[in-house]
Amino acid sequence: MATWRAECWLGSSAGRQTLEVQASTSVGAKEQLQRVYGAEQITNLREVRSEGSSFSAGDSEGLVWLAGIGFVLYLLVTYWYIAIPAAVVIGILVFMGMKGD
Repeated sequence: MATWRAECWLGSSAGRQTLEVQASTSVGAKEQLQRVYGAEQITNLREVRSEGSSFSAGDSEGLVWLAGIGFVLYLLVTYWYIAIPAAVVIGILVFMGMKGD
């Protein structure tokens, strides 16, 4: 569930308040604000992000891939004098293997 924040008018005795509710959709959030708090007018309803972790599991997986690619590029740049001959030899072996079939 997401956290929703809105400016709500709760009547002349309470005035305008900033309230937060947990709901799956904005429609559900609006219904909760009306039912639970008795909000008469709801403005500026928006989803707020949690202050805790800003990365999800998919984000961290992408960061691992990015770090891995960066490390491989670092190795290629640093050890180019080994990487180029190795790539040529591997290419020849693959080409000869495909030609032999």
